[in-house]
Parts: sequence; C-alpha cells; structure tokens
Amino acid sequence: MTDRIELTTDRLRLEPIGPELAEELWRATETSLPELRPWMFWAAGADQDSTRAFAEEAEREWAEGIAYHLAIRDRDGLAGALGIEVPVPVRRLGELGYWVASARAGRGYATEAGAAVIAFGFDALGLYRLELRAGVENPASQRVAEKLGFRREGTLRRGCPLADGAYDGYLYGLLATDLN
Repeated sequence: MTDRIELTTDRLRLEPIGPELAEELWRATETSLPELRPWMFWAAGADQDSTRAFAEEAEREWAEGIAYHLAIRDRDGLAGALGIEVPVPVRRLGELGYWVASARAGRGYATEAGAAVIAFGFDALGLYRLELRAGVENPASQRVAEKLGFRREGTLRRGCPLADGAYDGYLYGLLATDLN
C-alpha cells in the first residue's frame, strides 16, 4: 500500500480524494457538467450523492492499491481532479484520467498536475506503463496527452464508454523508460 500523500507543483496542490472533499468536489463538478458529459461516462448521472459515493470509494481504492484519485487545487480552491487506475496492480500498468473545471480550463492545469501524477505512478507505484484515452473529437485532451509525452498508439473504435453508448478514442501510451 502507498500512503495517501499530497503532491505539489509550482502552482498546484494535489490532494488525495476522500469523503471530506465530497461537497467541494461536487460544486466543481456541477458547474462543469455540460462540458464533462460528452467525454466522461460518470458525468451523465453525476449528482451530490454519486460524488459523495465516489469520494468514499476513492479512499478505499487507494488503500487497496487499485486507484489513486487526487483533487487539483489552485489558490482559489478545487479546480478539477485526476488519477491513475491500476485494476490489476501485479501487472504494473495504469490508466491516467483527468478533468478540469470549466472555469479553470486553458490554464495548463491538466498538464502540470498530470506530470506530477505520472512521476508518482512510475516512482512511488512502480508502474512501467501508463495509458490514456482521449476522444478523437477532443483535441484539448489530445494536446494534454502529447504535452505529457504520451505517444498515440492507435484508435479504439467505441473504446470510450458513456452511460448511453461510447465514442471513438485514441489510445496513448507512456513507458517509464520514455522519460529517461
């Protein structure tokens, strides 16, 4: 098990998500739902209760070593969230996901926070590979992946699930050795 720790960057503090963040996380999510719904499967049914359940589950998943969800904080408060899911820890393969509140989009937060979480994944978690999915019609998410050093490896037909279907996405990969 990896201890629940905060990560910091030049402008941001990344705080492990737990029940104490549920209200603040919901406020940031609620204002961004129109922009999140086309891309995030969980956004279709997001509400205060589901956000609270996610925050509680995030703490348990961290303890089990299968997911590491962090809130992105800037000087004004909660600005988004990101994390690494590691469904089978023995495989040492994780998937990076992120979102930034609409009011804070375009400031480079996903890239800055992503770099810190990538280092955490490779160094603290011992992962050898990270993957990331970005919609073929989501150039902002593609730019984040590429700025972080991920390589586009292919297209996943309907590989990004939504509550009422799926959309095509690019699969990006990053190896720990890519950063050397």
